[in-house]
Amino acid sequence: MKHFERKNVRASIQPNIGLETGIRLSVIEMLNLLLADETVLSFKTQHAKSRPSGEEGSDFQLLYSSHYKKIRTISQKIRERIQILGGMQIFNTEKLISSARLDGKPNGLYNIINILADHEAFIRFLRDDAQKCSEIFDDQGTYAMLISILRVHEKIAWILRSKISQEAV
Repeated sequence: MKHFERKNVRASIQPNIGLETGIRLSVIEMLNLLLADETVLSFKTQHAKSRPSGEEGSDFQLLYSSHYKKIRTISQKIRERIQILGGMQIFNTEKLISSARLDGKPNGLYNIINILADHEAFIRFLRDDAQKCSEIFDDQGTYAMLISILRVHEKIAWILRSKISQEAV
């Protein structure tokens, strides 16, 4: 009986799922960019939750807490999709924030209006990326996931707009 030494080498078997390598790499790059944007949203939402400004009290803390959990769940789905496509997600938080399309620089202005603006910008990014997945990359799996994420962010933005309207009255 032969004994095989187990090495700490991780075999990388690339998926054979009907997407060419170049397409998969482009989608993985796109998903890492979305993950970076989600990281910025997560950071800003968590910061707003822990430090509500004057007019934003406990109601906003509960709202931000709920949104933070949704954003973290979305981030996990994006990470999983990157792995499904045979890619590696960016793990370094600083690198994620610096590569995001949303401004990740801490400026202390994590109020509801700024967070709403970031969600709306992210929704526009998602629309463009979903369209690329469908029309250019022919990756219907990623397309469906992005549409699902888009709908969550649209709902978050709608709730934030309604909160702003209520506060204005």
